[in-house]
Amino acid sequence: MKVTTHQPRPRRSATALPRAARRGFSLIEILLVTALLAVIVLGLVAMFGQTQRAFRAGLTQTDYLESGRLVTEMLGQELVQLAPSRLSGVPNFYAEIPPPFVYQPLYQSLPGDQRRTNVLMDLFFLIQENRRWHAIGYRVGTPDAGGGTLFRYAATNLGPESLRAQLLQFMKTPLTNFNRVADGVVHFRVRAFDTNGVWITQDLPNNFNRHKTDIRASGVVPGEVGLYVFKSNAVPAAVEIELGVVERRTWERAASIPDATARRQFLEQQAGRTHLFRQRVNIPSVDPSAYQ
Repeated sequence: MKVTTHQPRPRRSATALPRAARRGFSLIEILLVTALLAVIVLGLVAMFGQTQRAFRAGLTQTDYLESGRLVTEMLGQELVQLAPSRLSGVPNFYAEIPPPFVYQPLYQSLPGDQRRTNVLMDLFFLIQENRRWHAIGYRVGTPDAGGGTLFRYAATNLGPESLRAQLLQFMKTPLTNFNRVADGVVHFRVRAFDTNGVWITQDLPNNFNRHKTDIRASGVVPGEVGLYVFKSNAVPAAVEIELGVVERRTWERAASIPDATARRQFLEQQAGRTHLFRQRVNIPSVDPSAYQ
């Protein structure tokens, strides 16, 4: 009787596996994948950085646009209350481009070999609230450097007897006693219009030796009015305010330049970073008889 015994099948060793089944990543493949991942990460970081810069630039522009709008709206709300004092020799409205020995306008380069003329005017006017008067003034500091901070002067609760001295007080008061309104102002221009909507460039009719107005052409900016003074019962029928403000970072860089001439030269190249705001305000209290 033959007995058949079953021998256990020998196990196949790992070394006996097919070559394709036991192959792993080579060093070159690992390096290639690492390089591709590095390129992808760098691309994502660059894209994120550009997005962040664009976002910050948008916020900066929005802030300055909002700031410029707020300043022009504030000026409009005050100018609409402009009123004639009806007192002989009392300045009701005053705006002036400083004389040539004090100030030179800022010219900014534009595409096509053009340039924009920026001026910085002083502004003063009287407003009436019930029976009390207020004197309001605006001035830009460091105009010789091409731009600066817009400051506001205010004298409140005035009686008629003290109105005559307010313009001189505004001119003599140092800027340290003014309130800061906006930084980076390179353009602040005021224009007055008559009851027909025409830009006023000369004294009103029947002026009687500057009794009602003293209006003169600018000595530093051809084509502009260099001085407006409305007295007695005369005020403009409308006032146009034009404000030019450079962006925050640009102004911070300009303000860090100690030399006024160098700062002016820098600001001359920043037309693309200058934002203009314009508002025209009708004056309800205008006296039509002053224009006859």
